[in-house]
Amino acid sequence: MTAFQLEIWISQILEPSSTVYNVGDYYEITGVVDAALLERAARIAVDEAGSLGARFVMGPDGAPAQELAPAEWDFDVLDLSDTRDPEAEALAWMRAQFDRPVDLTRGPLLTAALIKVSADRHFWYRRFHHILIDAHSFAALARRTADLYNSLQSGAPSTPNPFAPVTVAVEHERAYAAGRLCRADRDFWEKEAAEWPVTGRLKAAAPPAPVARHGGHHLPRPVVDAINEQSERFGVSPAHFQITAAALYLWQATEADEVTFGCSVSGRTTRKLRDVVAPMSNILPMRVAVEPDRSVLDTFRQADGRIRQALRHHRYRYEEFRRALSARPGPPEQHGVGPLVNIMNFDRDLRFGAATGVVHTLVTGPIPDLSFFFDARAVSEGAAIGVEANPANYSVEEAQRHADGLGLLVRQLASAEPATAVRTVGRG
Repeated sequence: MTAFQLEIWISQILEPSSTVYNVGDYYEITGVVDAALLERAARIAVDEAGSLGARFVMGPDGAPAQELAPAEWDFDVLDLSDTRDPEAEALAWMRAQFDRPVDLTRGPLLTAALIKVSADRHFWYRRFHHILIDAHSFAALARRTADLYNSLQSGAPSTPNPFAPVTVAVEHERAYAAGRLCRADRDFWEKEAAEWPVTGRLKAAAPPAPVARHGGHHLPRPVVDAINEQSERFGVSPAHFQITAAALYLWQATEADEVTFGCSVSGRTTRKLRDVVAPMSNILPMRVAVEPDRSVLDTFRQADGRIRQALRHHRYRYEEFRRALSARPGPPEQHGVGPLVNIMNFDRDLRFGAATGVVHTLVTGPIPDLSFFFDARAVSEGAAIGVEANPANYSVEEAQRHADGLGLLVRQLASAEPATAVRTVGRG
């Protein structure tokens, strides 16, 4: 298993009926789509990945292990186009699938469906257990399915299987765990845990929920262009610009001198690792101090330095950091990291012949509190800011308010003069 798989396995074994690790999305396909061809392409892609038929069992030595085998799974084809509200019916059907617990030892750990909602609109739904896959793998598998669909439709030969075996990731992690780099990373994060502030978070983490509240805010193409131009002016990457914007939003919301949150990273340091379909992502604990009278330019550059420093130690598991944090004295609510920030800086829109597919995130995994994600779209469509919120902490209205609040701040930061005091941005 990868380190992330082991953490998921432990959590699932402790709560076998929990559904918080069911993750999924759907592609809204506009245009004519061949259901039989899409199913065939999806099954070929799953087989090529080589890791999606895994079962997770106890080995002879009592340690958990994954057994790889051909994947056995359902691909349903539903026609809801004659119902009173086809889209609502489809969403309700998809969400109901997330309430179904799965057995890691038997499976199936994935399922899919093509749901017709009108003559020229379909929803291609996919649900996996998180122990098989992460966001990077989700996108790679969707791209491969679309490529195979187009090859099958046109009769042209498909490109070779792009995926690498999961053993590549397992061996890579074992080498890291036994090396000096892991020890250096552990020293860094243990020091961070010892100094971690107890303020600067929106709310205390609640038990992870299987279904989140959602909010969204659209950033049109001119705003995305402004972000890219401002990032270049500041000497930071667009991804680091977005992370810093999220930090400043949390600073405004909490009024703390230093805010804390987690940043999702893919965990893939080589080209071969990027071709593995498995959960390898990690979370970087981040803390950013904000000085109100500092300029916008200096604030972004200071935050960029913090982000880069954390990235140098990105392979050390977030769960180990949380354990170090929990070992400190004090009540449990002081041991949190805070909201999550995820930068999906890859275009996930697809083509199926002449039809177009636009992805919609349903569930990305357990959300203890709040998660912000920046989602790239097709070049002409701009980008989206999404919010997933734990229902124990937030209402639907609050989730939407956070999405709009961050969206407004991003727009203002993208056009702010570099010398402007950061305290004046987004005020009034």
